[in-house]
Amino acid sequence: MSTSTMPHSKPVQSASPPEGLSERDDPKFLTIGYSHFSILNLTALYNSTFAEGFSNDERQAAARMLLRHNAHLDGTHFQSRVKGGLHPAYVGFNPSTNDKKVRTLSNKELTEAALQDIFDVVTMQDHLDGGITVMLHCARVKSTSVQTADEVTVNLYVTPRELRETPECIGSDIAVLVQAFCQEFALPHFQRFNKCCNLEIITPPEYNVQAV
Repeated sequence: MSTSTMPHSKPVQSASPPEGLSERDDPKFLTIGYSHFSILNLTALYNSTFAEGFSNDERQAAARMLLRHNAHLDGTHFQSRVKGGLHPAYVGFNPSTNDKKVRTLSNKELTEAALQDIFDVVTMQDHLDGGITVMLHCARVKSTSVQTADEVTVNLYVTPRELRETPECIGSDIAVLVQAFCQEFALPHFQRFNKCCNLEIITPPEYNVQAV
């Protein structure tokens, strides 16, 4: 049995605030608002000594896990770079790198990998406690590209064992749930998201994140 050793890498520092913030920015939204979960910090952890001996996918997954640890408890849910804007962790704020020696994820790759992490987590949770999970996720897109609930792309997870046991019952109930989610939650969210993008002077992406 191999023994683990403590990592000797330096702690990752949060990214510096972007320059040129306008006068409309409310200081109370800028006191904490720069996320550790960024491509820059993922790259630093990926290349640290703790990750030696693991595969590329394992190193990336471990880095994402460390940087998002306790994100639901850190009290930053309502932070934004500008008042009424997007959370500082929004993937569009990640700067691109021109360093060809460093292999980093693109913004789209990071978003897709993080979604797959969620599916891994809920699957393992069901394995651990024998429970059932229903998860709906809808990625942000331009509100003008989606007009009706039927056009919304939803990533859906239902505990596979439960779905196999009663596919007819669960399948029909899930269809109703998804329709209500798209109509009452996703479409209004697209409108709010686009307003946030306007405040941040960011163009919303066209693509949806697809679950595999």
